Amino acid sequence: VTRVPRRTPMACTFCRGRKLKCDGQPTCANCHRRGLVCEYVPVYVLHSL
Repeated sequence: VTRVPRRTPMACTFCRGRKLKCDGQPTCANCHRRGLVCEYVPVYVLHSL
């Protein structure tokens, strides 16, 4: 039986905007590579705007 990899519960704002796979770390690999500040905004805040 193969296990399905767990998904990150939420992507950072940069990965979400670019539709990239986010690893969910405090500073994700995509932001780290580009020297960006990695920010996570809770999903419920995005839906209330």
